[in-house]
Amino acid sequence: MQEDDRMSEKIQTMLSQLLESNPFQILVTLLTLYALFGDDIRVAAFRQDADIGFDALNIICLIVFSFEIILSVICKKGYFLSFFFWLDTISTLSLLLDIQLFNVAVGLSASNGATNTASLARAGRASRVGTKAGRVVRLVRLIRLVKLYKTASKKEDKIANALANRRSKRKYNTVEPSQLQQKTEQIDEQETQTEESKVSKILSDLTTKKVIIVVLILLFIIPLFDTNYYLNPPPSMQVQVEIFIELAQSNYTDRTLIKNTYQKIINDQLDSFTPIVSLNSPLSFDKDFPAYIGPDYANLRSDELDVGSSSFNYDILTNNTADFNTPEFNQSLYAANNSNYVVGMLSLRTYNVLTAILSIVRTLYVSAVLTFGALMFSKDANDLALRPLERMIDKVKKMANDPQSAVEQQLIQNHDNNETVKIENTIIKIGTLLALGYGEAGTEIIKMNMQRQGDVDPMIPGVKKAAIYGFCDIRNFTDATEVLQEDVMVFVNNIGDIVHTVCDRYMGSANKNIGDAFLLVWKIDQATYQFQEDNIIWNDKVYISKLADCALISFMKIQCKINREPKILAYRKDKRLQSRMDNYKVKMGLGLHLGWGIEGAIGSNFKIDASYLSPNVNMAARLEAATKQYGVPLLISNSLQEQFSSAFAEYVRQIDKVTVKGSIEPIGLFTIDMYVDNLPPSTDPKDKYPDFSKDDCKQVLRLKKQDFKEYFYSSEYDTAVLLQENKDLAMILKPFNKDFHNLFGQAFQKYIQGDWKEAKQMFQEASKFKANDGPTETLLSVMSESNFQKPNGWKGYRELTEK
Repeated sequence: MQEDDRMSEKIQTMLSQLLESNPFQILVTLLTLYALFGDDIRVAAFRQDADIGFDALNIICLIVFSFEIILSVICKKGYFLSFFFWLDTISTLSLLLDIQLFNVAVGLSASNGATNTASLARAGRASRVGTKAGRVVRLVRLIRLVKLYKTASKKEDKIANALANRRSKRKYNTVEPSQLQQKTEQIDEQETQTEESKVSKILSDLTTKKVIIVVLILLFIIPLFDTNYYLNPPPSMQVQVEIFIELAQSNYTDRTLIKNTYQKIINDQLDSFTPIVSLNSPLSFDKDFPAYIGPDYANLRSDELDVGSSSFNYDILTNNTADFNTPEFNQSLYAANNSNYVVGMLSLRTYNVLTAILSIVRTLYVSAVLTFGALMFSKDANDLALRPLERMIDKVKKMANDPQSAVEQQLIQNHDNNETVKIENTIIKIGTLLALGYGEAGTEIIKMNMQRQGDVDPMIPGVKKAAIYGFCDIRNFTDATEVLQEDVMVFVNNIGDIVHTVCDRYMGSANKNIGDAFLLVWKIDQATYQFQEDNIIWNDKVYISKLADCALISFMKIQCKINREPKILAYRKDKRLQSRMDNYKVKMGLGLHLGWGIEGAIGSNFKIDASYLSPNVNMAARLEAATKQYGVPLLISNSLQEQFSSAFAEYVRQIDKVTVKGSIEPIGLFTIDMYVDNLPPSTDPKDKYPDFSKDDCKQVLRLKKQDFKEYFYSSEYDTAVLLQENKDLAMILKPFNKDFHNLFGQAFQKYIQGDWKEAKQMFQEASKFKANDGPTETLLSVMSESNFQKPNGWKGYRELTEK
């Protein structure tokens, strides 16, 4: 089987080389030129005895063209039954009409031996029909010139590319100054040598086909709008007048014959499509030759009349015809004093009306064909080039104004997968990668460089902005890395997917991924605040309150999802992790803080990160680190807690007031109790949306994000409703113990006031409502270090010893 395939492939290659060889192409070109002009040359320059030679040439053309079609069917993929296959077939078959032996055989031409008048007349009519059809069908052969030109162009491109490749293979050990310019020009020439794109080829083929179709439609149909196609040319009145005069002046005529001829001219033309409207002669005074004036004569235009006139010699008439050589005739002739001209007129009204109608239809037809052709050409150009180009420009403009919009743009699904679609999708992909790589903090970097001319300059000055900073850290990451090895990337990314998705849904953005940690940012609209040194003055407290709630909701959702998502719960059963850490669960530490930060590019022209520099960013990281001391998953600074809506007042509790390393300003530490033990697993998205593709799932997330964004900016937004109606939030807050919350709050106030003995009793009482509460145990431990006596100089806060 493989041997047969190789042999078949070898034969096909040989036939293809023959088809594209120069000798064969030259032969086909010469025969094509002959096929276009040969029959006209036969008629114009040769007599009938040369027809047999032209028949032989036409048969050779027929054979060669048929052979070419067969080779093309074998060697060219997609040629069989294609547009050009049918054109080639029709143009080849049209050669039969140029073979005189064929025309005689089918009755389109009379043979030399035909003597019967009727047979000659029928053959003459058939020959005229065949000639008309042949001239029209022969036009199809023009298409062969187009094909030959395209073949020659491809061959020229191959030769040029071959020469360029040869030059590119030359090696220069040393480059002299005189050779430098030459080498540069060669490199530039090679760079300009580009292979024809799929779009270019499709557009070229479509344009060629449609030009051919339009031209053929015009050439085939235009003859139908010629009046002579339907009517024979009108008879000439001039000829009839001259026949009448010649008969009247003949030696072999008489009065009766002249009279009958005169009446016959009138009678024969009365019912024709060019009726006679006037006939007047010098003999009109005679009753046998009355002047004729048709009823429509007065209403005809000058261009609607075919006028024939010729002079009449009375002397010849009277000398040759005795009937007119009488005294009475001569006397009447003298008395009439008529003009010596015979004048006849035919009405061309019907002929002109048909011509005018056909002219109108022809104009409408040509206009329709040209309009249709223009629409077809513009449609192809629009679909394949212009519209994709406009979409690309629009996408680039959108990304220049809002780089993050690239993430939400969908790729074009096109089975043709031509270059414009690839470029358009590439623009989206590059924009998406830029947005993902730079994040929200890199928006200005991307925007500025895309909007301005000149070189790329990512090192733009930083901008001071207010934001909420969230820091997340994966617990026991070092152990997980050592155990999971290559699978640690999947592990981190599964968690990162949850963290980023939730943050994005609730008005935030991911800024930095640092191995086991994630920096999240909720940028605050600059119109809602102003800076007074490092203090933030709020112009819109409702907005910042809603955004602060969203940041806390995001971290609550993250904490819930890492304890519900099937892909995260699967790590609880991972033998590698369980053998290293008993009862292993994915856990995270979370820190939230609000403050100013400098947004900009960090790095150099070799590598940059778009992020934030500020003590406030570090504060979020310190809060996350401190969660280990307090035994809670989340710590919130008082600067953010102050902006929460009243909906969170009953849930958020203060657990300490401290100063951190490098700062003398005390900061209040808050947390919210989230109960994540024994949560039911959530539905796997694959089970929830079994028929959805990956892109469909992304679209669902985009729609959910858009819905929440619209809800956020609406007047109906209410955090309390979210806490009740959102399934995740409701589940982790359901076991909330209000008695514990109140008692802990009272104990904490005693701690701040310095009444540590009372605080101890109240904390111990609170422990009865919630055993093993991390903040309670931490504060009891702190107080026990001084035997539950407040230190000297107690100001209501302590120094956080660990970073």
